[in-house]
Amino acid sequence: MHEARICLSLLKLAETHLARAGGERILALRIEVGELCGVVPAALRSAFPICAAATRAAGAELRIERSPGRELLLRDMEIT
Repeated sequence: MHEARICLSLLKLAETHLARAGGERILALRIEVGELCGVVPAALRSAFPICAAATRAAGAELRIERSPGRELLLRDMEIT
């Protein structure tokens, strides 16, 4: 399942932004998944809590928005 690898990449990117913002924890991530990008949103939702468990995003909510196209984007995140 390549969605787990995608989750790990998203979490790494989110933790980089968290450090730059001086935050402590990630509460939620909002991502945009293009319908042609080859990612299955349900599989991403399933993999996310497992991948996030040992990170500063443990327990965070993953908000997925569908869009046309091929992109997979980290749109924003809530932090504390």
